[in-house]
Amino acid sequence: MYSAEQKQLIWHVREKVEALFTAFPVTAHGMEHVARVAVHAKDIALTENARSIFLCELAGYLHDIGRVAEHYDATTDGIRHHDLSYRLLREWFREDTAFDVLTDAEKLELLYAVKYHWNDAADQYDTAIILRDADKLDALGVFGLARAVAFYDGDAALEHGLRLCFAMMPWLRTAAAQARAKELDAFRPLAKKYQELLSQHIEPIEL
Repeated sequence: MYSAEQKQLIWHVREKVEALFTAFPVTAHGMEHVARVAVHAKDIALTENARSIFLCELAGYLHDIGRVAEHYDATTDGIRHHDLSYRLLREWFREDTAFDVLTDAEKLELLYAVKYHWNDAADQYDTAIILRDADKLDALGVFGLARAVAFYDGDAALEHGLRLCFAMMPWLRTAAAQARAKELDAFRPLAKKYQELLSQHIEPIEL
């Protein structure tokens, strides 16, 4: 499915990203997360006959590399991780010759997908749509609940985070992602936890 050069780059990127997150761990958005997103992206791309399965998988590994700067670099001045991922990936393209196997058009497509992996209106490439669906899938189900519990500090923040997860459902764009979410019964664990949190706020009503 991939050329020898493409296989080598996938391996190189995985090792590079894993080294980054090993040196600078990020709760709920580290190597385990990006590896699952890469698998989801590849699976969706295969089912949807994406233009480049290779770029979809690669985008999965690269989409959250800016989380490290977001968490560890005090000079980022509130710049969000998706923009930081975009900036860091541009640096890697310039400094790491392993990326020279990519064409300029492929690099631009990856940069677009990474920068806009939060933006459901950014549809210039199917790679971006598939990456977003893959990222959403890892926010759902038992893995998504575990990530949310680890990421959000306290019940109030977790309630907000779970509401964000519920808002993802209408934005699963590909039939493959929709089918996978249904197969996993992806919203049941989130709904159960959300109901538990909401129930804590119910008190007797008195005149």
